[in-house]
Amino acid sequence: MKMNYNLDLTKETLPNGLQVLLVHRPDYQRSLFLLGAKVGGFDIDQNVDGTLVHHKSGLAHYLEHQMFYLDGEDVSELFAGLQCSTNAYTSYTETAFYFSTTADVKKPLKLLFDFVENLDVTNKTIEKEKGIILSEYDMYQQSPEQRLFKETLVSLYKNHPMKVDVLGSKEDIQNMRMEDLKYFYELNYDPSKLCLVGITGKDTDEIMEWIKDCQKDVESKCDKEISCVFKEEPMEVNRKEFVDTMDISQPFVCVGFKMKPCSNVMESIEKDFAVNMWLDSLMGPLNPKFQEWLDQRIFTQFVGAEADFTTDHSYVLFYAQTTNPEAFIELVKEQVKKKTILNEDYQSLRAQAIANNLRGLNHFDGLANDLLRSHFENFDYMDSLNRIQKMSLDKVLSNLDDLDFSNVCVTKILPNDSI
Repeated sequence: MKMNYNLDLTKETLPNGLQVLLVHRPDYQRSLFLLGAKVGGFDIDQNVDGTLVHHKSGLAHYLEHQMFYLDGEDVSELFAGLQCSTNAYTSYTETAFYFSTTADVKKPLKLLFDFVENLDVTNKTIEKEKGIILSEYDMYQQSPEQRLFKETLVSLYKNHPMKVDVLGSKEDIQNMRMEDLKYFYELNYDPSKLCLVGITGKDTDEIMEWIKDCQKDVESKCDKEISCVFKEEPMEVNRKEFVDTMDISQPFVCVGFKMKPCSNVMESIEKDFAVNMWLDSLMGPLNPKFQEWLDQRIFTQFVGAEADFTTDHSYVLFYAQTTNPEAFIELVKEQVKKKTILNEDYQSLRAQAIANNLRGLNHFDGLANDLLRSHFENFDYMDSLNRIQKMSLDKVLSNLDDLDFSNVCVTKILPNDSI
């Protein structure tokens, strides 16, 4: 299966440094605009013009919540009045605010710029959001699945901020101050550090000119060089085993493998695709043994495997709910020895990936997120799709050859009466 990925994409850098990416999708009534900053959960330590600055954990996420105010009003209600839905997210590497509408885009775009480029923060709103975020933190703590993954990352990493949840620690959330938020905002939300991604059926040339006019009086005020700092991370896992109990009926288990980070972005994209393809062939219906394992109750329907390969961290996880954690652990250790994929499985999974990529081009939210990430990580998104399409079975297998499964940790969440 050979497909062509085409996007009518326009890129410009405005005088204040704002990056603008506009995608024209003819015959679509819907428009989505996303304004993002290259700052997220990883940004606990930053290099600011050669000086190491340490922030509270969870600061990027806390600020995302706090920014939904403008002149004392809730921005979500203002967007609703313009026939728009709006939301935001904070990942480990970026924070983004976006709206979607089938109506005119200029007024909501102006509102998007206004509230992201102007911080409206008071002690009252800080305390209000503190309660909301602490409730969110407690909710995640009560989820066995969330606890399983969180504790596995803590076991894998000694120094890397991957071990710290995007929400931050409970102590840091409780102690968040106005000066923390303001300083973090000043460093990371200058127009020169932002990127706007728009996907619309409307005239993108006209919208681009309107954006230029809208931003002509918005100046860049931060000329500092700022980057996220990653402390040196050993290849050994932080802890080999972690066991805890919760109010659950059956145990949850995760086997995590710490991998060597990739040397460049394109290598990480290819390796991530290849390893996840292999995991799908192992831990899903394509594997003839999968139903047998289910029947033997080695795991329940909650089972899977995933990999994440980047230039600063890489790992492979196998997880399941099971009445027999030790049997699942042994199963995983046997499966990782089989670094191969049958040709028919490769063809099936490759076709599925190509189809998903094509559908993704029409999924505005996902496409906008992918374009933002590719911009911040400095790679060509369309080129990455074409590279994945062209990956042969031999290329996939070569990406599996050097996987080292010697650095391993095990996480178990057991019923309260198990210990």
